[in-house]
Amino acid sequence: MTGKAQFYIGLIIAAAGGLIASCLATGSIGYSDAYLVYCLFAWASSMVKVRLPGITSTMSMNFLFVLVSIAVFTLVETILLAAVACMIQCYVRAKHRPRLIQVAFNVAAWTISSGMAYRVSHWFADYRGGELVILLPVAACLFFFANTFLVSGVLSLVEHKPLFAAWQQCYLWTLPYYLAGSAIAGLAVQAGRTEGWPASLAVLPLMYLLSLFYRTCVERLTRAMPS
Repeated sequence: MTGKAQFYIGLIIAAAGGLIASCLATGSIGYSDAYLVYCLFAWASSMVKVRLPGITSTMSMNFLFVLVSIAVFTLVETILLAAVACMIQCYVRAKHRPRLIQVAFNVAAWTISSGMAYRVSHWFADYRGGELVILLPVAACLFFFANTFLVSGVLSLVEHKPLFAAWQQCYLWTLPYYLAGSAIAGLAVQAGRTEGWPASLAVLPLMYLLSLFYRTCVERLTRAMPS
């Protein structure tokens, strides 16, 4: 790994550490039944992964719960849910045991991405009248672009590729998955608002079907790629 890559990784980890410390100092965690249940589902879904072709990364349906958390819970609660979900995704059922620095960077990327998505989407939604139809698509796009570009930054430095080329090759085609996920997350949030949070869990089968459909698409894409 080049010195530039090491510096970049250290910078992202330090920034995420500062964000977590700031949130813990100024925010609070409400240990509600709804939050604890969503944490459990988010962390359990982190074990159901799709391996991306061409790189050693995986995707999971846990980002759907991050989106729901952005709409329902506080910033510090969202960051905690996302960070632990990412850690579980890295370690549990991993094909090869990841290095500690890899896990730290991935968790840092998720922390920064979820925090940025929370702050900007809430600001934008409040500006537009607090509409859920605005908040979740904005949050999904922000989380997607922030997280994938942070990871692509490492790939660019290690493989000596232009940043956009590295991002386009690995992640551009995953954007529809995030946008579809924002619609499903919106259904869950709306059901929770009208019928109570347990009703939002009825959307879980849709989340699983989206993950299953995406896994099938990735498997077909992998078979079609030249070896």
